Amino acid sequence: MPLHTVEEAAELMKVSPDTVREWVRSGRLRASKLAGSKTLRISTDDIMAFYDANETRAKEEKAHAWKEDIMRLIVS
Repeated sequence: MPLHTVEEAAELMKVSPDTVREWVRSGRLRASKLAGSKTLRISTDDIMAFYDANETRAKEEKAHAWKEDIMRLIVS
């Protein structure tokens, strides 16, 4: 699965990069650091797992939109 920067993940998830960083800090979203660096990478699988764990009716439309974006990435 592809790895995404915080900014790419934020765009896919339709939130700010700061929100993605907070989710990573809080442990809600898994991320990996590149060897010898502080740079974070987030896998498509981890984004999908986050989506599945956090889907609610109030966020359903927004979540569905970014899940479709992610699925398009997987297929392409």
